[in-house]
Amino acid sequence: MATGASEKFLIFENNDLPGVMCAGAAQTLMNVYGVKPSEKALIVGAGNVGLIVSYQLIQAGVEVAAIVEAMPRIGGYLVHAAKLRRLGVPIYVSHTIKSAHGTERVEGATIIALDENFNEIPETEKYFEVDLICLAVGLTPYSQLLVQAGCEMAYVPELGGLVPKRTRYQETSLKGVFVAGDVSGIEEASTAMLEGGIAGISAAINVVGENSVALEEREKLLRNYGR
Repeated sequence: MATGASEKFLIFENNDLPGVMCAGAAQTLMNVYGVKPSEKALIVGAGNVGLIVSYQLIQAGVEVAAIVEAMPRIGGYLVHAAKLRRLGVPIYVSHTIKSAHGTERVEGATIIALDENFNEIPETEKYFEVDLICLAVGLTPYSQLLVQAGCEMAYVPELGGLVPKRTRYQETSLKGVFVAGDVSGIEEASTAMLEGGIAGISAAINVVGENSVALEEREKLLRNYGR
């Protein structure tokens, strides 16, 4: 099982207007279909995904009006943030989106500052004229199939939510069912690739039996993974 993850959404006024989309949708439009998603965008979320998508939007010819982040600090790598700041993109930490504006599509957005308890601070609103609100606020493991299959699960907020319990060889509580990538916990791409190798070799061993080459390669991956 390598079903990945689904993107999280946010509740705010007019969040159903065309022009409100998650980061993955914007990336798909640009990278798969060659479509410029908008003329001017507001990015919600300053983790690595939000920062990288902001740069990709700029490369596609979209002006990024601002990036807002509810946490009091940037969550992504500072090298990505520094690159955007050099391009003149402001990053507002301890801020969130309050509302989208428009009738048939997004025409603007209002953001607002947050206190240390994530409550809105009155009279701190800022308005941006944008036609895209891009949400990059995290991922949730797409674990429904594992739940339906009867795998033993655990709720781990640090890994994004409900994830399957698994052995060091990526095997779930159901014999012969292995997991890899975001469905086993939200981490980075290099971790997902290591897990894929471990799970793939483990699945092959489960079918055809052990051999020295497979065991040696799996141990090498486990060492790289830190297990």
